[in-house]
Amino acid sequence: MSVENSITKFEIIGELQELGERAFIHKLKERRPDITPEELRIEVNRWYRIRPGAEHGDGPGRVVDPSRFR
Repeated sequence: MSVENSITKFEIIGELQELGERAFIHKLKERRPDITPEELRIEVNRWYRIRPGAEHGDGPGRVVDPSRFR
């Protein structure tokens, strides 16, 4: 695999992540039109922690204690 190919795949992953976040924000604003920017930030951060797949770091492998990275 070439470096250029890797960069393209990485960019696609980033764009998909951004699209998912924008879709979540759109749904949240439809449900709560009066949501404040601070509440929105809190909800997006919470979504990143609890959405499907997030509980194990979004990847295959063994689960480790994330505090080891602090």
